[in-house]
Amino acid sequence: MDLIVGKGHLGTTEEAWSASDRLRNLPHLDVPKARQALIVAPHPDDEVLGAGGLVYRLLAASVRLEVLAVTDGEASHPLSAEARAIDLAAVRSGEVVTSLGHLGWDQPKVTRLGIPDGYVRQFEDEVAEAIRLRLRPGDLCIAPWTSDGHPDHDVVGRISEAISVDVGATLLGFLVWAWHWADPRGMDLPWDRLARLDLRPAEKDAKRRAVLAFRSQIRPLGPDPEDAPVLPPSVLRRFVRDYEVYVLGQKG
Repeated sequence: MDLIVGKGHLGTTEEAWSASDRLRNLPHLDVPKARQALIVAPHPDDEVLGAGGLVYRLLAASVRLEVLAVTDGEASHPLSAEARAIDLAAVRSGEVVTSLGHLGWDQPKVTRLGIPDGYVRQFEDEVAEAIRLRLRPGDLCIAPWTSDGHPDHDVVGRISEAISVDVGATLLGFLVWAWHWADPRGMDLPWDRLARLDLRPAEKDAKRRAVLAFRSQIRPLGPDPEDAPVLPPSVLRRFVRDYEVYVLGQKG
């Protein structure tokens, strides 16, 4: 499966997902009880796009949270001269802090690893060590699904899964790019391991504000085609729903 995103590749429509009885009838997610949770984000915005509503709920329950930012997302616009003219890594890292503030996290704990965007596979040991240092038995680990579709996401998901199993942490996998390439009528997703978190009105509203804070990803950086937003409106709709979906635990 090749992940292709662009003007001519807008992926599975939100109308198709909305019409899915399988998605609508997923079992309810019982949020695991934990004193602390680690959210592992391959790129700045993944933690909010995939799990912003859950983050809001955990904060409201006084769970201690930390975001492990694996990369700074500096390669989101690889052909853009405008992106090269600004410090996109700093811009995107700043957007995360603003975004998490909309979720009620005024002084978020975000640890940046600074792994090169797009090259996480070459730094697996460093990522694994950082995750292992932060996870304890009984903790909650929130990370991308191991088959989300972006190479960085899949590697981070696989490492998070292995370490969670090893240390006795509870793993929840979130979806970002799977909504783009998967077919709601097919077997692309692990339907038997999916659960749905229905968001309360305050959670949905806060997540929407948080998503819109990623200006570098939802607005053009400049006038050229290479400056186009990574998250145009048709893609953004997947992340402002009134629910989130999680993959439970490790593969059987």
